[in-house]
Amino acid sequence: MVCPLISGLPCGILSIRHWSIVGESLARLYLTGGIRVEGPLGQFSDGDLPGNQGRIAFVALTLERHPLSRDQLADIVWGESLPARWNGALTTIVSKIRSLITSVGLQGNEVMASTGGTYQIVLPSDSWVDMEEALTRLDRAEGALRHQKFLDATRDGTVASSILRRPLLSGVDNTWADGVRRRQADALHRCLIVLAESWNQLGDHQLSATIAESAIQLDPLREIGHRLLIEAEIELGDRGAASRALRRCERTLREELDVAVSPETEALADLLRPC
Repeated sequence: MVCPLISGLPCGILSIRHWSIVGESLARLYLTGGIRVEGPLGQFSDGDLPGNQGRIAFVALTLERHPLSRDQLADIVWGESLPARWNGALTTIVSKIRSLITSVGLQGNEVMASTGGTYQIVLPSDSWVDMEEALTRLDRAEGALRHQKFLDATRDGTVASSILRRPLLSGVDNTWADGVRRRQADALHRCLIVLAESWNQLGDHQLSATIAESAIQLDPLREIGHRLLIEAEIELGDRGAASRALRRCERTLREELDVAVSPETEALADLLRPC
């Protein structure tokens, strides 16, 4: 299942092609925690790419399942800081990426395709990309939770979270990259919610509380993380901790959003009131 993170680009130039591989080895692409590409004859990593611009271009072309025009790719790579001679600079970046792909045993001209003024990286059917794996696992985990298959949800959720919590394009100050990282953080939050709820259902309330706290730290304005923490503390029998978690939730929503807690959270508050 392909789950590209990128959206909003024009759809008029989309297509999918086959990636020819020399040999039988699986191509593996790691985008988080530092770029690494493994092919039949070796690998390359962050330091081999031509600077931050090369890193951005490679990640963008990998996450997309679209050909990108030269203008689109240049806008992603440089944004408002487009150099005067960007055409030549972009050609150099693409040429270097193509050479690196060839060096690890892949058909560089087919993998890093250039057709009609567009560029695209086309992955083979048996390739593996860490970010896509994470999103596929997250979808499965959420489905398992809906069907009350809590162990399945924790297995897929754990794999997804281990990928999603790793940094993407670390040290890169770029508008496009910031948008991708926001979507990555959103996916991680969804993952933490699945794990907190599943572990609570499975009886590991302490682990559920720890994960719920991580979700709150990631996005304190989403009420569900607070609610899962309160539920876990109630299950642990720590009414004091549950009450403190409730007060923090109420204060955060009031001060940041000027809203009251939801009826679901208010129902938990009722449980904590003295009889």
